[in-house]
Amino acid sequence: MNYRTLTVTETNHYIRGILSADPILNALKVQGEISGFKPHASGHAYFTLKDDKSRINCVMFASHYQTLTFKPKEGDLVVLFGKVGIYDKNGTYQLYVTRMTLSGMGALYEKFLKLKEDLGKEGLFDEAHKRPLPQNIKKVGVITSRTGAALQDVIAVCRRRNPLLELIVIPATVQGEKTETEVLGALDEARHLEGLDLIILTRGGGAYDELSVFNSEAIARKIYGMNLPVISAIGHETDFTIVDFVSDLRAPTPSAAAEIVAVDLGAVLGEQRAALKAMKRLVTDKVRRREEALAGYQPQTLGFPLEKRLADMHYSFAEWAQRTVAVMNKRIDAISYELNLTMERINGVNPLNILDKGYARLEKTGGGFIRSVKTVKAGDAITNELKDGKILSVVERIEVSHEKEEY
Repeated sequence: MNYRTLTVTETNHYIRGILSADPILNALKVQGEISGFKPHASGHAYFTLKDDKSRINCVMFASHYQTLTFKPKEGDLVVLFGKVGIYDKNGTYQLYVTRMTLSGMGALYEKFLKLKEDLGKEGLFDEAHKRPLPQNIKKVGVITSRTGAALQDVIAVCRRRNPLLELIVIPATVQGEKTETEVLGALDEARHLEGLDLIILTRGGGAYDELSVFNSEAIARKIYGMNLPVISAIGHETDFTIVDFVSDLRAPTPSAAAEIVAVDLGAVLGEQRAALKAMKRLVTDKVRRREEALAGYQPQTLGFPLEKRLADMHYSFAEWAQRTVAVMNKRIDAISYELNLTMERINGVNPLNILDKGYARLEKTGGGFIRSVKTVKAGDAITNELKDGKILSVVERIEVSHEKEEY
């Protein structure tokens, strides 16, 4: 058989022809639950229709969307009328909706509201139970996926604001059937970590059904019983889950959670320097005003005892002013010295500054820093980060050191 070679465009056009010739797919009526509904500035609406096992991408053009008598929202159970077609640009099929009717509340959203009501009545969301965040946060546990963008956002913000803050990553799946089990295990692990100040439970944005794994009653009760404060940062600012209501604090995004726990050391040091300078100005101004006031007296026109007394007071004040300014200058120098030592310590532990000394930081191309030869194998692609760029390479062989390992 001779096969004709088609271009990608020709292939998509051929599939389009098959779909358009099917009478069922051209007059389709389908029921499902709305997820990820996003009206576009153009007037079109994009969303997903799903049930408990599958989903289909949908688009409703502005001319049809404007005819709706209700505003679709997350979790609505609807009946859609339209046809199935292919979007040539990326070769995906989708449902082109011409009409939509409201059928009722979606099962997932209804379950969410019911659980929220029940746990609320039990008091799991009460403000009185919320644990306050520590004042001096030094060690933070981060429960999230090792490969997700949320972890990179948290690391980037903490590294920029406070390189001294220690982050302990407790990996867990944050999407899919294993999420509940792994998050519960990660919370148990965090509970027993020594010196941990608080926990960030986070993941990036996603469709409603993807985030719905955090509407877990088991996870909610586990967070409620934790011995550490928990900050939730699930999805985007408009996304809410049961975890958000039961946590001690909700952050709208992973980056926002990092900003909450990582005090901006640069800003703090700048404020302290400014306060010291202001204090020095106040003392100097007070001394100057007192000297000006004393200079206004004319002791030669007064009696001898008063003249001598004023002279003694002037000498004593001048001596006091000199000592005060000297003490202030000494204190300012000491604090400035301490601040400079702190900044040197910060720069010393900053991994990016260490690269200036000729070191490289190794990372698996798929994600994760390399701390031991045991974590790589021949053929692995790795990234070598230097001070002025990155080198991509492949491991040819591994030589293991025979020194005694420390535990």
